[in-house]
Amino acid sequence: MMKEQLFNLIGKHRFNISIYTKELFERRCQEEIIRSDEDKTSFVYLEFNFEQIAKKLGNEEDNSKFWEIFLEALAKNNRGCDIIGFLENEAGLGMLLLDSKAEGWMRVKGRIEQTANINNFPHVSSILSTLVTPIVYPACIQDMQQKAAAAST
Repeated sequence: MMKEQLFNLIGKHRFNISIYTKELFERRCQEEIIRSDEDKTSFVYLEFNFEQIAKKLGNEEDNSKFWEIFLEALAKNNRGCDIIGFLENEAGLGMLLLDSKAEGWMRVKGRIEQTANINNFPHVSSILSTLVTPIVYPACIQDMQQKAAAAST
């Protein structure tokens, strides 16, 4: 399904993008949490859910166009240290923006939107704004700890 479609797009356009399997991506996420804790750095975690995006776009042609633009933007602006992998049950793609905070997501989002504008595909901004929520580690842990402390008082 989507996995084959993504790999076909990567091959067709010769995008220099690697997508980790679910197992390798989960391992990299765990390793990044450890590295981030040890080095006192941060990273951004993102999820792109295939079903949600397809539902919001409403037709297969727009869905294919979205993923083509997504991959094109990443291939043109790849930092080399960002990691992409499949989520559990291949329900979507996860992405780690290493050594980044919220502005890292804004940079990637802007590049995807710029590629969409060049390709006259206005739907991308809505998808990225409503269906993709960046999680900044370790700030998300600190937020949860503060909420738990406030709830217990």
